[in-house]
Amino acid sequence: MNNIHITMNNKLLTHALSALLFVFPVHLIFIFLKNFLYDFGFLKGEKVDAKVISVGNIALGGTGKTPTTIAIANFLERNGYTVGIVTRGHGRENISNSFLLKNQSWKECGDEVVILKNNTSSNTRIFVSLDKIYAAKQLSNMGCNIILLDDGFQHRRIGRNIDIVLLGPENQNKKCHLVYPYGLLREPFCYLKRADITISTKNNLIKNTGLISDYKMDLKIKQEVLSSSTIKNIHSLANKSGIVSVCSIGDPLSFSKTLERININVDKKLIFPDHWPFSFHDIEKINRLALKENLKHIVCTEKDFVKLIEFKQDLKIDINAIVMKHEISKEIEQDILGRLM
Repeated sequence: MNNIHITMNNKLLTHALSALLFVFPVHLIFIFLKNFLYDFGFLKGEKVDAKVISVGNIALGGTGKTPTTIAIANFLERNGYTVGIVTRGHGRENISNSFLLKNQSWKECGDEVVILKNNTSSNTRIFVSLDKIYAAKQLSNMGCNIILLDDGFQHRRIGRNIDIVLLGPENQNKKCHLVYPYGLLREPFCYLKRADITISTKNNLIKNTGLISDYKMDLKIKQEVLSSSTIKNIHSLANKSGIVSVCSIGDPLSFSKTLERININVDKKLIFPDHWPFSFHDIEKINRLALKENLKHIVCTEKDFVKLIEFKQDLKIDINAIVMKHEISKEIEQDILGRLM
């Protein structure tokens, strides 16, 4: 099988900044200085009138922060808490805007925010803002007694009651154990000592688990799929031919491994940068590839589905998304509840 891999990225500024930091790694001084000032009490995180739980990671890429945040929000609501979620809304337009999520499109709030909304209770309030302190205070004023920070480990300006750090497959690769841009780390592994709970995610996709964590979680998939056609479940999708995978997430390798595990045979692959805002130009490329290679079905993630479905009428093939199960173990739930007492 000849897979086609297409990576598109017009973020010239990002590449230029990476090159500059590679030669002049001044950000390492900032990381050390910031953590030194907080660790020794010269600076302190600002408190809000609610319990704050941060769900973050120590590496660049997708470790499953959003699915884990969803799972924690849902189980805490089942236990009587009023939950609010703070998220910056990666990939959205007008990134400086701050607002309580209502019915905004993914372009206004970000693709992951739509996933948060679609998979949490209608009682869960989601506030989109770059300013986590402002957002947390707004949610507290609305009556939330639990604030979840989606991606908050490095954001030390806000105090938190529980720091949860997720370790994904990329953390098992020793070649990645250097701080960006030399590796994939946001900060050195020694700062994991700040974490109250560490969880190795996507454990079933990893051959060697060299890192020690408090808990391990497998990446699990629902049998039902999201589809623009009549395809209802994974079994039906696995029996199809002419499949192209479309992926714009932080960890595309895990997506490919997941498709293999559920016996979905992919003929072609299209890989885009994380949070890619699909355009008509991209849709035209997919259509040309589909016509050339006799492709009939797209398989993608839920995050990509919310963007691609807007082009349902323009695509010549149907769109199907595998959906993750948003759950954590009973042991993790009890650990979190115990720390909230």
